Amino acid sequence: MITTGPRLIEYSNIRWNSDWCKRCLICVEACPRQALTLRDDAIVEIDGRCDQAGLCQRLCPDLAIEVIESGEGRR
Repeated sequence: MITTGPRLIEYSNIRWNSDWCKRCLICVEACPRQALTLRDDAIVEIDGRCDQAGLCQRLCPDLAIEVIESGEGRR
């Protein structure tokens, strides 16, 4: 049996787990900068808007979104 990890999509300021996300849009609605949107069944970060406030991460009931700390860089 082959198992794979969750499918993570990295943007410049967030990581989004498409497998865990149920598309409830809490993260989109919570963002004070309107930096997230749902497009083609994916949560997408809008370039230049994210200020890493972290409300999306704190309010996500599925733990499907994570704010990338400054300096952490891409994996």
